Amino acid sequence: MYLSDKEARDLILDIGQKMAAGGFVTANDGNITVRVSDNAVWATPTGVNKGDMTHEMLIKVAIDSGKVLQGTWNPTTELDMHLNVYRTDHEIVSTAHAHPINLSVLACAGIELDLPSTPAASIIAGRVPVVPFCCSGTKALAVSIIPYVKTFNLVNLANHGPISWGRSPKEAWFRLENAEASAKLALKLLEIGRFRPMSMEQVKEIVSSHHIRISDEAMVRAYDKIDNQQSAILFTQLLQQAADTAAV
Repeated sequence: MYLSDKEARDLILDIGQKMAAGGFVTANDGNITVRVSDNAVWATPTGVNKGDMTHEMLIKVAIDSGKVLQGTWNPTTELDMHLNVYRTDHEIVSTAHAHPINLSVLACAGIELDLPSTPAASIIAGRVPVVPFCCSGTKALAVSIIPYVKTFNLVNLANHGPISWGRSPKEAWFRLENAEASAKLALKLLEIGRFRPMSMEQVKEIVSSHHIRISDEAMVRAYDKIDNQQSAILFTQLLQQAADTAAV
């Protein structure tokens, strides 16, 4: 069952304020959408800081055509990217796009986030691939994410930033928020230069224990056999592996 128009709009404003307060957006960065019917979403407008939005600024849009059904503000040029998520997976109820600094660093470096560091990093966001570069606001960008929607929880747009999705607005936001925290942790581990990764057995135990629905592809990749209480491997080795994977 879908959220009501009021519930959807309230949640968009709430998430927008969290984005702004958490440094996920600056100026008029980012976008949020929430589905309210089989063929309609509420979306954020263009040109507005996500922390300054009001109900009157939000627009209701048809998923199939992108036509504005309600509201007077202009939609973002990246609206079609969000709509393609709904067109690809009918279980998706919300999307969230922002430019948080740590994920943006990885997006600009071309390094996917794929580190078995903590339970949350392994199962909430999971593996975050970098989508090949496409100009923002173009049809090419909107099409580029389609192959990832049913497999991953979010992706990182090359030289741009992340977009997440979920079966509720909170799930989409939590995935984005968790991925940014995981990216920050990864970059901090890089500063230290050493890291005790979880094994694949441990990652799978977390997924099973918490009854998480996550695809095999979206699970972080870990070593089959490693004792993370005894070993500490060079983080630069893992980083190079991620870079090599992203380059393929």
